[in-house]
Amino acid sequence: MQISQILISRRAELVDAFYSDYYTKTDEYKLRLNEGETEESICSLSKSSCGMIIDAVTGEKEPDFSTIGRRRFNDKTDIKKIHQHMNEVDKLIITKLIFWKEQEAHLYTDVDIIQFMMETKDILTLIQQSLLEGFMQENRKKVAEQRKEIIQLSTGIIPITETIGVLPIVGSLDDDRGYFMKEKAIESADKLAIDTIVIDFSSAILKDDLATKHMEDMIQSFKLIGLLPILSGMQPRFAQQTIQVGSSISKLDSFGSLEQALRHLGI
Repeated sequence: MQISQILISRRAELVDAFYSDYYTKTDEYKLRLNEGETEESICSLSKSSCGMIIDAVTGEKEPDFSTIGRRRFNDKTDIKKIHQHMNEVDKLIITKLIFWKEQEAHLYTDVDIIQFMMETKDILTLIQQSLLEGFMQENRKKVAEQRKEIIQLSTGIIPITETIGVLPIVGSLDDDRGYFMKEKAIESADKLAIDTIVIDFSSAILKDDLATKHMEDMIQSFKLIGLLPILSGMQPRFAQQTIQVGSSISKLDSFGSLEQALRHLGI
């Protein structure tokens, strides 16, 4: 009888042993209990995870571990703990195989166990890679969402008077951020009853020519909706960039500081 078939037939025994002999003794188990999760829920998830690993190493099923990795990220599970649990499942399988062989010598040989161990290591490595890939995909997605949210929160136009508003450009500005900032700023301007907007670059870091292009597009859009754009705090490097790429930004009224621009407008 092949080892895989034996593991499949004794899957329930392995899953129960993983939960009772290992998982219930971990700090993670105690933490989840303290946070109010029920014993039933913890047991179900733990056994399910163990069972999926057994299914994978025996070839019984091919679980989508990338999806599981994404879910574990959202559950705020430490990826290192997942790998640790997988190693414990591996150790449990080997321990049980040796134990069963001692009880029933005819089941398989030591060579069979060694060969299966080698195959299992390769499968577990692939599972870990898939889990990590899903985990990191979700992490990158979350970072992108948070970045977009920060951009949206930091691109509001500040009304100074009933007719004048200020748009502060803060922080590093690359192609992606330039695009989102342009969209958000135009949306914000369209909702205000202003006719002049001061775009302040005092705290801006423009990363590339594409960011400059987005700023030019934004300024042109302001003009199309009837706003008069004025620049302040333009840094020498950015000013040179606008001239080099032939940007129309360089033709706008520009002041060394926001204070000077507002004074020019009579404020």
